Amino acid sequence: MEGFWTVQFTGIQGWGAGVLTVVGGQLFGGDSSFLYTGTYQQNGNSITAHVHVKRFAPGLPNVMGREEFDLELAATLQGNTAKATAKIPGTQLQLVGTLTKQGSLPAKAAGLATGA
Repeated sequence: MEGFWTVQFTGIQGWGAGVLTVVGGQLFGGDSSFLYTGTYQQNGNSITAHVHVKRFAPGLPNVMGREEFDLELAATLQGNTAKATAKIPGTQLQLVGTLTKQGSLPAKAAGLATGA
C-alpha cells in the first residue's frame, strides 16, 4: 500500500481528484483546495482508514459540501488500484472512489517512516 497514489472520487456534489502519499500507517494528500491527513490499516487486500479533510485555500467546492470533515474509509486493493467507499460518521453522506498507485516511495522515505 505504501507509495504515491492518485484518487478520483464522487460525492453528493459531483466529482473530484487528488493525490495521496501513503507511508508507515499514515496518509498525506490533497487537491487544489483541501488537505487530507489520516491513518490507515491494511489486512491482506482490505484497507481501512480514518481521514480528516480540511480546506486550506478558497476556490472549488468540496464534493461533500463541507469545509472540514472526517471520513471512515474502506477499500479493496487489487494490484495497483483500490476501490473505496467512505462516509462521514453519524451521517448518510458518502463518497465512492478509485485509488491508483503511481509509484513507490524512495527507500530513504520508507525507512524514515519505519524508524530504520
